[in-house]
Amino acid sequence: MKKKYIILTVILLAAGSIGAQGQSWKDLFSKDNIKEAVGSVVEQLDIIPENITGDWEYAGTAVKFTGDNVLMNAASELAASQVENKLDEYLQAIGVKGGAFGYTFNADSTFTTTFNKLKFPGSYSFSPEEDTIELDYGKTGKLKGITMKTAVTVSTGSMELLFNADKLLEFIGKLASSAEDSKLGAIGSLVSQYDGMKIGFELTRRNTVK
Repeated sequence: MKKKYIILTVILLAAGSIGAQGQSWKDLFSKDNIKEAVGSVVEQLDIIPENITGDWEYAGTAVKFTGDNVLMNAASELAASQVENKLDEYLQAIGVKGGAFGYTFNADSTFTTTFNKLKFPGSYSFSPEEDTIELDYGKTGKLKGITMKTAVTVSTGSMELLFNADKLLEFIGKLASSAEDSKLGAIGSLVSQYDGMKIGFELTRRNTVK
């Protein structure tokens, strides 16, 4: 999604909350509100190789509804929060945390996932129209046969990767050699109750110049 469309989306989402929050259109388009809305997306970059290339470190979990579920009521946010808490708890337990997990994307369309000093190489391809990347771990190694499409949001210092829940849980299971783990199964059962839920990672760029 291009920046101008993101800005419009933010304004429309804010407009949808006018009735609930008792705001007027004048309030919505006040200087402060517009500055806040634009400021929240102004750093977002196009999903192109030069903006993805580099070293990225795990910073936390990401759980979001997509498609028609974006404007659902507070129940969806509660569900996302529950999944995020359980996912974060599980990832921490198996060692997926800052300094131990991350991605390196190279300019030649190869990438490496790092987990507890282990490195899992693969190749990636872009779909700029969809703002997605497909990750392919190839036909050898511990993660052989895994391909995952991820929706990407990137800024100068951070990136969010959101995956189909089933695919990400398969990836995590193989990564930790715990595909049958009861906690992982519980996360899968919880996610399966909701349509349009994506789960993934928040990442920060290593060695970002401040």
